[in-house]
Amino acid sequence: MKRREFLGGIIAAGCLGAIETAEASPLVKAASKIGGGTKGKFNEDLVVFISDLHTNPGGYQPDLLRRTVKDILAMKPLPRNVIALGDLAYLTGREEEYALLKEIIAPVEEAGITLTLAMGNHDRRDNFRAAFPEQAAKSRMKDRYVYVVETPKADIIVLDSLQQGDDDKTWITPGALNEEETAWLKETLETYKDKPVFVSSHHPIHELGIQKLLLECPCCRGYIHGHDHIWKTDITTYQDNRGLPLLTLPSNGCWGDIGYVVAQSADHALRLDYHALDHYFPPPDARNAMDDDLLAEKRGAFMTFRW
Repeated sequence: MKRREFLGGIIAAGCLGAIETAEASPLVKAASKIGGGTKGKFNEDLVVFISDLHTNPGGYQPDLLRRTVKDILAMKPLPRNVIALGDLAYLTGREEEYALLKEIIAPVEEAGITLTLAMGNHDRRDNFRAAFPEQAAKSRMKDRYVYVVETPKADIIVLDSLQQGDDDKTWITPGALNEEETAWLKETLETYKDKPVFVSSHHPIHELGIQKLLLECPCCRGYIHGHDHIWKTDITTYQDNRGLPLLTLPSNGCWGDIGYVVAQSADHALRLDYHALDHYFPPPDARNAMDDDLLAEKRGAFMTFRW
């Protein structure tokens, strides 16, 4: 039996409404009729999130990304944006991992979709920059990969939470923002007076220590992250009768919940549908009945941020 989860509560007027997770309606098939942002072959209000790609030459992970790219290109209309929230590389951000990623994901950009790539703890900025110089060119900060993805109804801030040490064989590190990036985030959030904005990065919000900063921005409507390889909804600490909804994205192909998320903005909500492809712990061919149950449980899940 599919589980229905409901997370929410009564929140003060003018603040966030309930967060919903339940069985999804056929949102993507009807995307051209929902958001009102369709222009020709693109829906300007449609965003696809992927995370934790772990692109591994010779491994099983790239096949899941190829499947996701195929799904994205089959959408009618196409999404205007695809955002990948880190761990683009397999373990230590090698050049060959980024070269393979560039090859697999090239059809997305060739279709005219805007691609935004964030850093995770398995990434390395220099090797990434060499493969994707255009990402560095559009970053809002010189030495970090920080972006603002604009859509007609809501914007998405993408942060760089990678703590990169000198040891190129070390990758298990918590997320963090340096002083310059935290200051940039604060200044950027202060520019939002009416338009809803979401903040995202690879790492969970508690590792970055920005809960208070986001809760103090009335236009900030939620936080989205990867890293944990699981579809999960939550809410951060309440402040002044307001809580900030959180969404954890699945992995696109490494382990845990496997899939991608399609986000559709409407006039007063952002709905995110989880497209579950699989569930396993490596290797994938070692799947068992519990994996089947967990996959069935997550199919049709969605979350709605309201404002």
